[in-house]
Amino acid sequence: MARPFLALLAVVLLVSACEGDNPFSRRYACQFMMKQQTHPASLAFAAVQSPGMYVAVTTTGDGRSSLRHVYVTSNDGKTPREDNIIRDEDEIRRVYQLGRSNETGLIVGCTNFNGPVAYDRSCPNCEALQVLDFTGNRQQVGCQGCGRTYMLDTGGIVSGDRGEALMRYNCQYNGAWLIVHN
Repeated sequence: MARPFLALLAVVLLVSACEGDNPFSRRYACQFMMKQQTHPASLAFAAVQSPGMYVAVTTTGDGRSSLRHVYVTSNDGKTPREDNIIRDEDEIRRVYQLGRSNETGLIVGCTNFNGPVAYDRSCPNCEALQVLDFTGNRQQVGCQGCGRTYMLDTGGIVSGDRGEALMRYNCQYNGAWLIVHN
């Protein structure tokens, strides 16, 4: 009788330990999908395949109809912001919840070490909503509110006071869909 209990206890402890090591934030719900066939030229797809390239992704409805817009802004500081209108039935049916705020959005890209990555674009250390902007070297983002700077390869703080790393979400690209979720 003691052995089944010990085995069950071991499984519960193992599952608890694994959940504690989960690198993906659950502070805010995140669900985002973008279909490459519908938006073949989008910088979002280039970003998840090109180490060191990152984009800011935001979304809004246009207020006049049911159309949703997904805006993509490159970290290069030169490329104009993309406006991807969601018209494909597969995409229309999807929920778009980009972490803390759809208007603040996500940072999506490809690290030099760990492949595709997505972070919440709001500062995890400020109570008020603070948008993180790409810095001069384009591999970091900074917060105007608290003055912290975060490295996009790791999500960690590289200057400013100690605090939490960027809120990271699960990012997957399978050649057809870009999927970000927690």
